[in-house]
Amino acid sequence: MLSLSLLKNNLLKISSKYRRAIVYTIILLFVAFGHSFFMQISMESFRYIRHTVMSMLCLLCLCGAYILIMQKKTGRADKLFAFLLFMVGLTNLLSLIRGWTAGYAAVVEYNFLSFPLLIYGSVCAYIFLLYPLEAFRPGWLTLRRSFYLFLPTLVILAIYVLQTRVFKVTIPEIDNWESLIREPWNLNVWLRLLILIYPVLGVMLMLRYRKNYIEWCENNFASMEHIDVKWLGDYIFGNFVITLSCEVVIFSNDVRSVLMHNIFILLFLLYGFYRVLFRKSPYPEGYFKWGMDDVHAQIRESMQTGVVCNPDNCAENEVTLSENLTSDKSPFTDKLPEYKCKLEIWMETEKPHLRKDFKLTDAMEILPLNRSYLSRLFNEGYGENFYRFVMRYRIEESKQLLISRPDLTITHIADMSGFSSPSVFGRAFTQTMNCSPLQWREKEIKAKKS
Repeated sequence: MLSLSLLKNNLLKISSKYRRAIVYTIILLFVAFGHSFFMQISMESFRYIRHTVMSMLCLLCLCGAYILIMQKKTGRADKLFAFLLFMVGLTNLLSLIRGWTAGYAAVVEYNFLSFPLLIYGSVCAYIFLLYPLEAFRPGWLTLRRSFYLFLPTLVILAIYVLQTRVFKVTIPEIDNWESLIREPWNLNVWLRLLILIYPVLGVMLMLRYRKNYIEWCENNFASMEHIDVKWLGDYIFGNFVITLSCEVVIFSNDVRSVLMHNIFILLFLLYGFYRVLFRKSPYPEGYFKWGMDDVHAQIRESMQTGVVCNPDNCAENEVTLSENLTSDKSPFTDKLPEYKCKLEIWMETEKPHLRKDFKLTDAMEILPLNRSYLSRLFNEGYGENFYRFVMRYRIEESKQLLISRPDLTITHIADMSGFSSPSVFGRAFTQTMNCSPLQWREKEIKAKKS
């Protein structure tokens, strides 16, 4: 009986910890199976299903883009996602029109390693990249930076046009794996392969700034429930699956391979529209307007909130603040024990961690520090970010309630301890104590009786 309970507990821990990884694996298998299945169906069935999916994409994307733009509080990230929806809807509408008039429903023909198809895919990958960059670093994405992001595709396209239009270079026909292997050192082959790398670089860029985004959120918020870290992670994974699906379409040399690709994009954008519609950015307005470096953003925030800067001494102040933010020898470091003492007294007496909307800047009530230095207080003073610090207090509060109030349910204890939901409480408690709240309560009660 005991071993069965331990096995059940271990399975719950694994499923809780790796739940998203399991879901991602199932999605990958679903997409792989879908590609294999749809490439076996008849062309008549393929055309009927594809026209239906493309019609649904047009309706979802064009209506979704309109709804997002018409919102009263539409941020730049929302507008970029609306732009993504509009472009996907427009290309599918054009494909449908071409299908009705010319009999081939696609913007470009789906041939093996086709250069027009590769350029079309590269443009789509670029459009998909814009939204997460703005979501991770609001205000950073300017027209100039957007142009630089698209520059690799433009350079490859320019080289191709120069060869074919200006220098009249004969491009060898590459329509299967054998012809690809026969031309290993051909410049045009390498140009096409370089285009395939572009979406992968986009996924890597998103992953890099997702990590910074999570760190910033955990340094500023006590609850991650409504910060949409999971959604942005889902967006990156969706982008990765779309990239893999594109590779299948490009190398399969079978037009039916595009059907699973269209179905996944439809499901992904439907989920994405729902999440973006209710998403709120956690950053202060204009936080990353001039760059993607969080340290520089902190310096500017310090200058705006704590230093009067004029044109003559602005640069000097920025250097001084930069040294203070990174140096151990500063007035802040000297006062760190005093700040910690005030903070701990406040946490014990006022119990602000019991508020579900508790955030870093609430500590300004008792400490004369701005956001940047408050973040340093937790990281340097306690060796953990704000999120982990508050979670520790909430777990301790829940442990006291579990013992002192055996009549309370897990839902009530989660609510009284400051957790946003019982599921969040259960995951946090299990990760910290290596057992569920109910198991911990039973174990403690038995220990006291014995």
